Amino acid sequence: MYRVSLDNVGARRTCRPLYEKHQATPVATFLDAAEAGVIYSGMVLMRTGADTVGLYDGTSATKLPFGLSALDKNTVINDLDGLNIKPWAVWIGGPDAMFTIDAPAFDDGATWAVPTDGTRQNVYATSLGKLTTVADGAIVAELIEVVSTSQIIIRLLSFTLVIA
Repeated sequence: MYRVSLDNVGARRTCRPLYEKHQATPVATFLDAAEAGVIYSGMVLMRTGADTVGLYDGTSATKLPFGLSALDKNTVINDLDGLNIKPWAVWIGGPDAMFTIDAPAFDDGATWAVPTDGTRQNVYATSLGKLTTVADGAIVAELIEVVSTSQIIIRLLSFTLVIA
């Protein structure tokens, strides 16, 4: 069983599920040993092996997003601190799953606005796994609300499963 470090119990995560009880599932996996990037919960991950994940690079035509990171590995919260193995959790879910995401898990330099003409604002991922409105690669989510310049609400989309 994975246990959160006592140092992290009261820390505020950058990804908080709003609708997840039957809409999203945290999948148990492992962080790729080669992953050296800074990870905030809510950043986009991709599968790098049978049971490993790493930050989604957003640039490869063959690699697809797997889900949102449920854990952190950064200067504020390090869920791997003191562990010999690298257990990880990834939020996956369908179109009913909604999450509140705080900066810096999304690109706060991008233009974030919910369209008022009935169209949808698609959310993608940058080459560093951060959520963005800049069209590049696969669509990850739909922007539901811009709460502030440092907080958004997204609706996680079902990722396309490609079987070769």
